[in-house]
Amino acid sequence: MTVLQTMPEILPPLTSVKRSNLVDIVKGIAIILVTIGHTAQGMVHRGWWDTPSASFFRALIYSFHMPTFFFIAGIFLHGSIERRGKFDFTLEKAKSILYPYLLFAIIYTAVRPLIGRFEMIAEPFQWRTFLLKVADGDASWFLFALFFCFMLALLTISLPDWLRFLLAVAIGLTPAFGPPLTNQVLHEFCFLAAGMWFGTRVYRMDIISPVPAAYGFALLAAFQIVMIYLFGPATRWSYIGLGLTGTAGLLLLASLLEKHRTGDALTWIGRASLAIFLLSAFAQGGTRVALESVFHTHNFWLQLLLPTTFATLLPAIVSYHQKRWGLSWLFHWPF
Repeated sequence: MTVLQTMPEILPPLTSVKRSNLVDIVKGIAIILVTIGHTAQGMVHRGWWDTPSASFFRALIYSFHMPTFFFIAGIFLHGSIERRGKFDFTLEKAKSILYPYLLFAIIYTAVRPLIGRFEMIAEPFQWRTFLLKVADGDASWFLFALFFCFMLALLTISLPDWLRFLLAVAIGLTPAFGPPLTNQVLHEFCFLAAGMWFGTRVYRMDIISPVPAAYGFALLAAFQIVMIYLFGPATRWSYIGLGLTGTAGLLLLASLLEKHRTGDALTWIGRASLAIFLLSAFAQGGTRVALESVFHTHNFWLQLLLPTTFATLLPAIVSYHQKRWGLSWLFHWPF
């Protein structure tokens, strides 16, 4: 029998609004991986990290960190739809996902003349290119794909969770077809469906003892590392498996950290993950420019750790002070 099967039934009602610190810890770890992945990618493009370790590091992170966000987004989806109803749920997701997607596409385009000289590739602005990028989700693929994954979940809400997941896996394994958005949504929907199936079982993880959690995390982490080392970046066939095992590893790690001060810090970061996702590029780029222009250094660790740190902490501070500073409109439709 598995650890979860032997646990007592402690599930809250389906429509409970109880927040899970464990989920926020997972989001905190995942968003840090996003920022460090983007920082590392910038270093690779500039030739500051041109070694096999860079390719391995990128392949390892990208094998699971975005699937984790889709999985986490699905955990409380049943309760969210039940509380709001289908129409209000759709409206809320449009306000909290599509709105910042469109807003930051405009903001990034507006400031590009000012920051373009610091980018590796600065393309001249064209209305047609801009509108096509916005329409096909290329302006920020994650938010756009997440919204349409939510809509797929809404359309399939009456299906059993296991059946939705199996159908999503089957579709996710099909060869790419259609526009990039269609392909991306169908590629990631299986993780959201897995999160919906897992659902409020997340509350049972609070009582997993540290030793099994530590062994489980170590085994899953070792599996992830070995698979990437032996077979390279995840393919369409291995992406689903590695995305799920990587997410499971983060859940077990979060259960270990939940009662520790580190867990408190990661919870704080996780609850600001949207702001970090949207604003990190500004803090990251500014820190990189300061290190180059002011301190004249390409030191590996400084260029990796400082932009990552500021790209994580500064947007989080903005998120927690958004109401006081009148910045809530950045992250949610204000009306």
